[in-house]
Amino acid sequence: MMKFFLRAAFLSTLCFPFALHAAEATPVTIKALSEVLFYPVRDAPATTLSLNDTRVSTELKGILKGINVRVGDSVKQGDVVANMDCEDYEIAVTQATAALTAQRASLKFDRSRLKKVTQLSKKKNISTDEVERRTSNAAISAADVEGLKASLRATQRAVEKCEIRAPFDAVVISKMANLGDYLIPGSPVLRLLDRDNVEVSAKVQEQDLELLKRAKGVAFIANDKRYPLKLRAVLPLMESRIRSYEVRLEFVTDKAYPGSAGRTEWKTPAPYIPAELLVRRKGLGVFIAIRGRAKFVPLVGASAGQPAALTKPLTKDSAIILNGRFKINDGDVVRVVER
Repeated sequence: MMKFFLRAAFLSTLCFPFALHAAEATPVTIKALSEVLFYPVRDAPATTLSLNDTRVSTELKGILKGINVRVGDSVKQGDVVANMDCEDYEIAVTQATAALTAQRASLKFDRSRLKKVTQLSKKKNISTDEVERRTSNAAISAADVEGLKASLRATQRAVEKCEIRAPFDAVVISKMANLGDYLIPGSPVLRLLDRDNVEVSAKVQEQDLELLKRAKGVAFIANDKRYPLKLRAVLPLMESRIRSYEVRLEFVTDKAYPGSAGRTEWKTPAPYIPAELLVRRKGLGVFIAIRGRAKFVPLVGASAGQPAALTKPLTKDSAIILNGRFKINDGDVVRVVER
């Protein structure tokens, strides 16, 4: 009997280190880091702006004779949207045409006389002064013709301006003058809004600006609809009160109506670890399981209650410790159990 107890005591002594080791192993659950990573969504208030919101004006003075469109109508570039009373300008064209015709006749006569005196000059039958006078008259007549051509073109352009045309494809937003109004140059007649050249203006926080520059999948969201965007420009001026920058973004495919209010949304370009998985030891970090032991990996720049960016030496294949992470320290023996 004594031999039995001695043998049992000996075996217990031999096995004690292993039993102690098993007892010290903290049960934990793990998961591949790739399964818990996520891409945080950032957003910023935004509105859509038309690049062309124009008050179409008259370039002439006179009576507004006609308006050919109504509010809400769509117009194409070059369409006549209004007309000025053009009778006075048409009379001016007639007068300029007549003056030009008369001056061309005078030029023809002066050139004919110059040709004759030039021939007489070769025979020494006319004085040099007379030749020079005829040459001068012909040159003056030619200059007068060119001046009258310019005057005629100016009056013709005035007649063309009697028709007020749309400068681009647009929608009529409002009427700003009425039939019979006496207008002067610069008087607005219609307000036209460009529906094709539209972009998004968003106010982006300073800390989110770099994330937006590197982000993919940027979209404008309004009325439960998403419109894909791409970043066009960042205005180099910070609004100090809210520490934000204005950015301009272009629509990729479909476009929202000008004046739509919504938000610009984008996913961060790098994956993040959820805030609830962070623990504090020597700084904030996470525990991963490596060959039966816990390794604490501090995350540079991590803040309590905030997701942390994935940094080295962590990889998407790292086995992050979930349950049991609050009970262990760096280097502790762990035993993986089923979740």
